[in-house]
Amino acid sequence: MGETPGTSHDSSSFSDFLVLAIADNYTSRAQFERTVVSELKKRGASGTPYYEAVGGNKPISRESVREVLSDSNFDAVLVTRVMASDADLEVKADSAAAKVTRRDKKPVDFFRYNYEEMSEPGSISIRTTATLATDLYAVKNEQKVWSLEVSSPPKESVGHLIDEVSTKIVRQLQRDKLIAK
Repeated sequence: MGETPGTSHDSSSFSDFLVLAIADNYTSRAQFERTVVSELKKRGASGTPYYEAVGGNKPISRESVREVLSDSNFDAVLVTRVMASDADLEVKADSAAAKVTRRDKKPVDFFRYNYEEMSEPGSISIRTTATLATDLYAVKNEQKVWSLEVSSPPKESVGHLIDEVSTKIVRQLQRDKLIAK
């Protein structure tokens, strides 16, 4: 489990975050943004997912972010992007079972039975890992004030990976005293 401690460039703390995730999958991006906002709220800050601020799956651009910021009271923008990801697929085949049906009432005889092979599905396991880079920007001067790189150990699902990484990011923000109390 790799984690590069947050690098802070400013001594400010923030209370209202615009949370933005950059990913090619909208569902995962929205889930990540919601999870980070939830973690921020647990620590006394407020936040809004980018997708909610712009009203859905809209393209991310500098102009759209500036538009959201001009119509709000956010004091920070938290941007997370995927640096690397990997998925390992493991397939385990189970042995096939047979369903035996007697064809008639005559004595036991191999030829008097039907043998139907029941293909039991094997199991498929996908383990996902990711390395994410997160930057925190102060809205007042549009400067980057903090950055963090987080790697996740293999997880059974993208949801588990999002939960763990979100917690790590917000915990480090708190440790670095960037969440106002």
